[in-house]
Amino acid sequence: MTAPLLKLQDVKTYFHSKDRIAKAVDGVSFEVNEGEVVALVGESGSGKSMTSLSIMGLVDAKSKELTGSIQLSGVELTDLSERQLSRIRGQQMAMIFQEPMTSLNPVYTIGNQIIETLRKHKKISKMEARSRAMELLQLVGFSRPEESLKSYPHELSGGMRQRVMIAISMSCNPQLLIADEPTTALDVTIQQQILDLMLKVKDELNTAILLITHDLGVVAETAERVLVMYGGQIVEEAPVYDLFINPLHPYTQGLLKSMPKMEEDKERLEAIKGMVPAAHKFPAGCRFAPRCQMATETCHHTTPELVQASPTRAVRCLLYKNASLEADPGRLKGGVEV
Repeated sequence: MTAPLLKLQDVKTYFHSKDRIAKAVDGVSFEVNEGEVVALVGESGSGKSMTSLSIMGLVDAKSKELTGSIQLSGVELTDLSERQLSRIRGQQMAMIFQEPMTSLNPVYTIGNQIIETLRKHKKISKMEARSRAMELLQLVGFSRPEESLKSYPHELSGGMRQRVMIAISMSCNPQLLIADEPTTALDVTIQQQILDLMLKVKDELNTAILLITHDLGVVAETAERVLVMYGGQIVEEAPVYDLFINPLHPYTQGLLKSMPKMEEDKERLEAIKGMVPAAHKFPAGCRFAPRCQMATETCHHTTPELVQASPTRAVRCLLYKNASLEADPGRLKGGVEV
């Protein structure tokens, strides 16, 4: 087997203050293979975005503590200086942020920002960079790329700004693209165009995508594998089809029940009661136990580990402490012994 493109091992991102520790990312481990689309899902506050910022080395806080291993193509990113990381960002890994208006510089044209990125990472002339910038804009759907180079961010719609962000992120053909809620602020038709565009670019350049989202509909359409995150931890990992057919963790089940289904006629959707706890107020035992309808007294005192339920599936839940789906696939259904 080939080595994974991205490998996280026991990554922890903590923030310290005088009287508390916020465990934003707490022991996260996963892999992303070359050319693969992996979705990282969960409610707001679950730790998804902080995980992506930790990978990119963009957690900017004096009080932070980052431990564990983050490897990209075998290179340990946590050992690199800021200068070394800046060379890797954009060239080997890139990120699309949720709101492009806060990521694009409002006082520079779109062309200037793409050209600057190209010239920072590639030894090419300004003329060559300009030509490449027009190619990129054409790739992401600009019908008149030469004119668009002269546009400022505020002159473009939200969807077009997001296309510019994709063009910038793909300008140096990175091996890994992290997309943090790339379609949240867009209407449904534009969302689909952006997702199709990302997959098109992935297929053409064989780029791996780590897609961060709370939208399970987007996950179903785009991802090959899903990581479900809650309370700064991975609580379930599965191939996308398996996750939707037979979710194991009670949290995953709750997320899927909250989705509208075409075949069902319901006046109200089911919701998970309560809120994701703040990173400095995680409860003892299972972090989902206060909101879980299946929780027992043990769940409130015993911390579950992430266990392999089958060769392709993992789950962090005491219901599966001694479970093996491979050994007896009929014994477990939806996280409950039957």
